[in-house]
Amino acid sequence: MLKEVVVLRAVRGRDARLPCGQGKVFLDGPDSYVLWLKNDRDFLYRFPNEETERRVVNRDRIFGTSCEEGTCYDDTSLILKRVSEQDGGIYRCRVHYQASPSLDYVIDVRLVDSPGIPRIFNEGGEEIKRGYVGPLSLGSNMSLICEVDDDQPDTLVYWRRNGILIERAHTVRTGVLRAAVRVRNATRDELDAHYECLAQNADVTEPLSASVVVKMYLPPLSVEIRLNNNFDFEAGHPRVVDCVIVGCVPPPAITWHLGEQLLRPNVHKELHDGNYTVSSLTLSPSLRDSKHDLVCRAHNSHLPTSVFEDKVTLNVGYRPLCLNNREETVGALVQDAETVSCVVEASPEPLQFSWTFADSRVLYTSVKKVSGHHNRYSSTLTWLPRETDIGLLLCRATNSFGEQKRPCSYSIVPGGPPHAPECVVLRSYPHSVRVQCQKGWDGGRQQTIHLELLGMDGTVFHNISNAAGHFLLPDIEDDRNLTALVYASSPRGRSKTRTVHLQTITPLSPSAVAETVPLYSWTRWMEVTAGAVAVTAAIGAAIICIKLMKTKRENMEMNPDLVSRTDGSFHREPDFAREERVLGTTNITVNQLASCQNQYSASPVPACRVLVGCAAQDSCPASQHSYYV
Repeated sequence: MLKEVVVLRAVRGRDARLPCGQGKVFLDGPDSYVLWLKNDRDFLYRFPNEETERRVVNRDRIFGTSCEEGTCYDDTSLILKRVSEQDGGIYRCRVHYQASPSLDYVIDVRLVDSPGIPRIFNEGGEEIKRGYVGPLSLGSNMSLICEVDDDQPDTLVYWRRNGILIERAHTVRTGVLRAAVRVRNATRDELDAHYECLAQNADVTEPLSASVVVKMYLPPLSVEIRLNNNFDFEAGHPRVVDCVIVGCVPPPAITWHLGEQLLRPNVHKELHDGNYTVSSLTLSPSLRDSKHDLVCRAHNSHLPTSVFEDKVTLNVGYRPLCLNNREETVGALVQDAETVSCVVEASPEPLQFSWTFADSRVLYTSVKKVSGHHNRYSSTLTWLPRETDIGLLLCRATNSFGEQKRPCSYSIVPGGPPHAPECVVLRSYPHSVRVQCQKGWDGGRQQTIHLELLGMDGTVFHNISNAAGHFLLPDIEDDRNLTALVYASSPRGRSKTRTVHLQTITPLSPSAVAETVPLYSWTRWMEVTAGAVAVTAAIGAAIICIKLMKTKRENMEMNPDLVSRTDGSFHREPDFAREERVLGTTNITVNQLASCQNQYSASPVPACRVLVGCAAQDSCPASQHSYYV
């Protein structure tokens, strides 16, 4: 069936694509095909052909327009490469259908000259050759002018923005076509906008074009620190914080600040993805950073006077910590009210305390702040013990950072009377006795240590009590046969009594009069050891004095009257010959009648006198020399 002849224009020197049936041909089966002829005698092209058959997966498919790798092709069209004068003429497209009569489409190809290549100018008349315009800022204006040198009446010049026609050209002067685009008060929509000027005077040849892309400098639309509304940071625990900047062109430089401090973290990364810039920071603040502002700041170098930031106030704290690292023992009696206190440090204040018994029973108590301490809190549990409470009792506090990891622990054991104390007796010179007791387990209640002093006939003539268990008994004669009874008592009863025979206590060595009696001596043999140490110290001091005297006499440049002590002080030596100081021959005695009145003084040098060269007090001259030891 013969169709009318369609006249189509092609540009000399450029490719042309001739459509078969204006591109609306659809083959109805695998046996249908298309033939292209020129001047009804020259065979040019057949579709399908061997190449297209290699691309066909299913040979029973319907042939027609195909798409490969995202690009669609009309395989029924005829392509003419670099059209020349000999390409002009009559072309016939014959469609052989499988179930219908054949159709012919006739095209008369006529050649035209190429229009001038479009040129783009700015408002000042300067030609834009860089391929982009700008950068522009928000609210600025832009003008683009396209000119084509062509005087053919059918030539079209027009603008497209992102593929959409927006402006057609009009003739300004003979042989020149001009189209202008003007943008007022530029918005963000102009960012990366593609403006294309096209010149076209043919039907089957692609138009000539020139294009520019709009660049812009834009402030960020938003700067946001992503914390999901959780501003609590546990001290010493690192946490990743993200700062997201949207819409900043070019991508900004990002800095972090905590209070007045610029953060220089070990782990810091920035990601740029199109319109988003993300900075990730690993932050581990301390308690002193609490209530300080964490700031994320975006810096656009092209907008130096503007500040773009987001800030959040950090709440830094820690979950409760038990102050007592040791397990406490609590003596409890069934149905006898017991009270236990639990003390923790936490920031912020705990919400509650929970107590877990050995039988998994849980009780809750309120919170009380410990006065005088900023972050210390306590809670007291009072309950009537059961038999099933014997075992481990755990106390945990909970605040906004979580539950206490290591609980405060208490060992609940059966209570009762206190255990008998362990005591030692130290005789103080000349007529005093010191009794020091180490308390045993209190059985669950506060205890008091008692001492009863018995005479030779068993009569109690002295009865004293002391919470610490330290007693000083004055006026104890050596020849008196005295006995002390020691025991402990509490609201839950009395311990066994221990008997101490005071007449068996050996007096302290006279040389140890000025020495401080050890506070924690618990066995009698240590008294003997203390005396031996005192004698050894006296002998050692004498040897040191002999060496110092020798050094003094051999080195006359030093003061002959001053000898250095091991403690850094100086004392004046007595006037006697060197041979008098030889160990075993020196006659040094202690004036026992001049008892040290300051033997318990805190002074490092007690005022006890050691008399040199006299065996008895009465034989000592009034001008007797003395020195401190």
